[in-house]
Amino acid sequence: MNIKNTNIIVLVIGGLLLTYGLLGPVIKNNLSTNPINHAPSVLAPLDPSLKDNCQKVTEILKSGSSDRSVDGVKLSGLFSDLARLIELDGENEVIKNTDEIREANKIAGAFYNLDLKGKYPDLTQAATYVVVQHIGDDNVALDPELRKKAVEAFNGLAWAFYEGSK
Repeated sequence: MNIKNTNIIVLVIGGLLLTYGLLGPVIKNNLSTNPINHAPSVLAPLDPSLKDNCQKVTEILKSGSSDRSVDGVKLSGLFSDLARLIELDGENEVIKNTDEIREANKIAGAFYNLDLKGKYPDLTQAATYVVVQHIGDDNVALDPELRKKAVEAFNGLAWAFYEGSK
């Protein structure tokens, strides 16, 4: 992949995250005025190994800062959004390989400006471990099976962070 394509992908991801950052609060505020309870749509992973690795993330979050309820919900939303971004394929495909997954994760973390430094020791490593264990550490193109596994890993992390917020 050349630098031009990478820059385009980074700009697209940044634009999507910027749009979400600007419109997300408006949408969430409109939903919260509805009397129906809007529980997050995060489900526990079905894969036992993925679930075990995700539970380590939950434990770290629960043993960290007193801000975990707010931080956990934000992180859950972030990882759920990343899962949806990875899931896009066909004409809507944004993420094409595992390096782009890592790049999107870095950009999203910086964009959300969560200021988590020092709050949850080993959280980054535990979350990274979940992804690496599920999709590997090599830069490879996403075929349908690997794309599905990546989505499962990020949805698993969304679940782990939501559980940690409780």
